[in-house]
Amino acid sequence: MATDTSAQSKDDQATLKSTVPAWAKPAKKSSTGVDCRNWEAWRKHLATRTQPVPLQTLVSGKKSPPLAWALFPDEVIDTRTIPLVTKLGEIASGRTKPTAKLAGELEGWLGSIERRIAERNLILEMLAWAHALPRLAQVIDAKLWWQAIDKLMSHAQDAAATNFTNKIFEQGLAGELPLTLAYLFPELAACRELGKPAVEVLDQGMQALTDGEGLPKVEHLLHLRALLACWTRSLVMTQATSGLKLSKDAYIQYQWMVRQALRLTRADGTQTLETGISGAYNKHLFQTSLVLGDDQEDDLIGQFTLPKGKGKASDWQLPLPSYESDWSKFACLRSHWQRTSPRFTVRHDFDLLIVELESREEVIFSGLWDTKITIDGVESTPVGEWDQVGWLADEDGDYLELEQEWTHGVRLQRLVFLAREDEFLWVMDSVLLDEPAQKIEYEAQPPIVQQAKIQLADETCEAFLTLPKSQVTLLPVGINEWRSDSLLGKCELQEGKLTMRQVGQGKALVAPLFVDLSKKGQGKPLTWRQCTVAEKLVIQPRDRAVGYRVQTGAGHWLFYRSLTGKASRTFMGVNLISEAIVARLDENGDIEKLLEVQAT
Repeated sequence: MATDTSAQSKDDQATLKSTVPAWAKPAKKSSTGVDCRNWEAWRKHLATRTQPVPLQTLVSGKKSPPLAWALFPDEVIDTRTIPLVTKLGEIASGRTKPTAKLAGELEGWLGSIERRIAERNLILEMLAWAHALPRLAQVIDAKLWWQAIDKLMSHAQDAAATNFTNKIFEQGLAGELPLTLAYLFPELAACRELGKPAVEVLDQGMQALTDGEGLPKVEHLLHLRALLACWTRSLVMTQATSGLKLSKDAYIQYQWMVRQALRLTRADGTQTLETGISGAYNKHLFQTSLVLGDDQEDDLIGQFTLPKGKGKASDWQLPLPSYESDWSKFACLRSHWQRTSPRFTVRHDFDLLIVELESREEVIFSGLWDTKITIDGVESTPVGEWDQVGWLADEDGDYLELEQEWTHGVRLQRLVFLAREDEFLWVMDSVLLDEPAQKIEYEAQPPIVQQAKIQLADETCEAFLTLPKSQVTLLPVGINEWRSDSLLGKCELQEGKLTMRQVGQGKALVAPLFVDLSKKGQGKPLTWRQCTVAEKLVIQPRDRAVGYRVQTGAGHWLFYRSLTGKASRTFMGVNLISEAIVARLDENGDIEKLLEVQAT
């Protein structure tokens, strides 16, 4: 019996066309003239077109898929995300030929989307399938191919109509995903039309999600690299697409974020204050973002800060490496841009400060700085957020002061000073009371990392931290140097944690900590003293003013703090009306002020 092949061909074409979503119409501006509803013609077109080029050819690292640059932190991490993104990236770039086996994998993935919708990194899988779709058309049938792009299109359109409570994730779902579809399939009218609204979402996000100098709010710092990766990929596609462009203001915020990412990079490349996947290092993300940022200063900074960088000359001609943002509730005190330089970062959006101290390529402190205050036997607790009451960064060092209200009429002020050349950290807590107390008890545990070995001196109260590559000395300057004299407090190990305790009376107590980070100061003789402060020839009690002298193998310094209003006092032979002083004492006995906080 003869077969009517012409009728069969018409039936096949009708079946193929019925699988094409209603929105998938050729774009009028397309110069190809291809009818995407003719599957064979559409598949041949995708296989032979030269534009758009694969994203991976436009960025750094031809073997590193740009979708694997950074991951969002997620409590439930699907371990297949990175392998899937890597495999599809190889296919999208043309390095690996797709096989028919991917049809089953794609079907399974499409069936899993709805139950995995809460996974933060699902967006990376969506993007990976989107980038691979042009080449997958050669090995999967029309129905599955159109089903896949229809699902991605649906999520992009839903995202555009959603009012996101978390604007970070809006950038991927309502920004990068529709932009990717517009970039990859300009021949389709509906995909092309997604481009401008997607760029608007990204443009608004770059401006609204940062503080004006590229730093997100501190609770979003864990997303910093994933956000930078999203914006970097999007900027690459925008620049390669006619008619799409970010505003000047948005681009400036992108440039600033590149610098912030450099600033918040540890010596090993991971992100400051972060652990796990969100803080992982990918050199190609930084290399691409530096090219896109097109800033000579950032290029030099990258040579100093990034792993295996070649920056060796002085960085004095570069902008100061420190930064503070009260909007973000974050500060980074940093001596220099070099990887080995000391840096102290502070997150102050919680009751307890979250800090990190790094020096000579090793993290020393990391985590919550536990603090306990008891007034006449009654424990006080924080009742408000930390407020920034002082910030200064100059050639001598970085100064940050925070204040927090506690119960029972207590205020806690924490002054931090990181000396730029002297390489020490000075942390001074001041407990201020509305009414005098018979007994003020203070206890603090700096968050020393677990890999640091803590050793207390036998007869004196200093503590020595031994890390794999370096040593650090801690001096609890507010208590007496000799362990046998515990009148002012103690420094001891409590359940493996270094615990500093102080006691006082009256309306205030000051608890300072000197951290010697210099290499030449380790293992050398050291000493410290509480000094006399006088006002009109009358020695002042410790709840009105305090002074300290610290001497190590690296130098000799003086510290002063007033706990009352403006007053003229004498300390170490010098008349002061300041609220706080940090000074260096040279070999001739001359005093050079590193920090002076004026009294109000």
